[in-house]
Amino acid sequence: DGLSVRTVKSIRQKVASLSGGQRQTVAIARAVLWNSKVVILDEPTAALGVAQTEQVLKLVRQLADNGLAVIVISHNLNDVFQVADNIAAMYLGTLAAQVDKNSVNQNDVVRLITTGSSDAISGAKK
Repeated sequence: DGLSVRTVKSIRQKVASLSGGQRQTVAIARAVLWNSKVVILDEPTAALGVAQTEQVLKLVRQLADNGLAVIVISHNLNDVFQVADNIAAMYLGTLAAQVDKNSVNQNDVVRLITTGSSDAISGAKK
């Protein structure tokens, strides 16, 4: 109830019968119930529909707003910019730069990912 999740009708419902968004919600709720301080989500919206994606991203933002550290690993920059405070861009398996979301745009992040160069991006930290 603290997460305001209302789409799963019964706790007795089998996870296998849930939609992709509901499964992600259950996975996130499990992390919260274990009193996790950090939640790591790898491609949390992959293969989800628009409504399910919105539901998961809203939940991710709510977790962060409630003080949990949330790490989202995603290639979907629209999702990243919707929920991130900071962005760490990787290039060939190494950190290209860490930036405040509000100091860059999606083209800047694509440049970091594809070239590894943060020279033209103000506020970028390696």
